[in-house]
Amino acid sequence: MIALLDTNVLIRFLTFDNTKKYKNLYEFFESLERGEMRLELKLIVLFQTIFILKSVYLVPKKKIVDSLMDLLKYKGIAVKEKKIVLRALELWREKNIEIVDCYLIACIEKDPQNILYSYDRDFDKFNTNRKEP
Repeated sequence: MIALLDTNVLIRFLTFDNTKKYKNLYEFFESLERGEMRLELKLIVLFQTIFILKSVYLVPKKKIVDSLMDLLKYKGIAVKEKKIVLRALELWREKNIEIVDCYLIACIEKDPQNILYSYDRDFDKFNTNRKEP
């Protein structure tokens, strides 16, 4: 069995939604933090959460990064490619580039033999092996 987390749950928790649901959410995430409960956070959900927090809720980038980096430390939350995701969040905080580009850079940095096919020459500013198709 696998337990997954949906974007709307993350959004409610990270925006401190003042409904009755928040009390349950707080307890739910405390349980995840302690590792009493386990689930997987899919990358698509993480990126959708970032997009919604930034574009709909107008949450500053630094606050999004700090909140998600804290969340990714929870014992009960598993994320595939966690090191890459953390590196992508660091890059996103430091640079004026989109989170998906940060993720691709972090993937390429993991192994210098990796190749990124892109027409975006901004990737050349980073330690990437970019080629045009």
